[in-house]
Amino acid sequence: MAGVLASTAAAVGILDKGVSITQKLAYNSDELDKATLKLELANLMVELANAKIKAITTQTLLFDSEQKNKQLEEQLKDKSTFSFNGGVYWKDGDKTAFCSKCYEVNQLKTHMSHRKSQQLGPYWICNNCNLRKYG
Repeated sequence: MAGVLASTAAAVGILDKGVSITQKLAYNSDELDKATLKLELANLMVELANAKIKAITTQTLLFDSEQKNKQLEEQLKDKSTFSFNGGVYWKDGDKTAFCSKCYEVNQLKTHMSHRKSQQLGPYWICNNCNLRKYG
């Protein structure tokens, strides 16, 4: 958000310069020779072009901020549907466990496979990282 504020402040400064040039042209138009008038108009065009660039930059920064905000809202909403129990994550309404290592370290939601061992009994195994959770 700091980038948006800085870009907006720069745009306001540029527009202020443009207004000053316009006022100079409006109030002194009778006294200005043709060459000076052309120079001031060229300066005004440069300032307006700079303001346009800053406005586009601000628009891009705002769009990026909105996209990031939506992404964070989705992550927060999704995270609220997960709970941690028995060393694995569970999603509301889903009977298959999610790997805690993949979820916490890599932010991946990886379903685990349920298996049974003759010696150790039932366990979950991650198809991605091979993490095993018994119990």
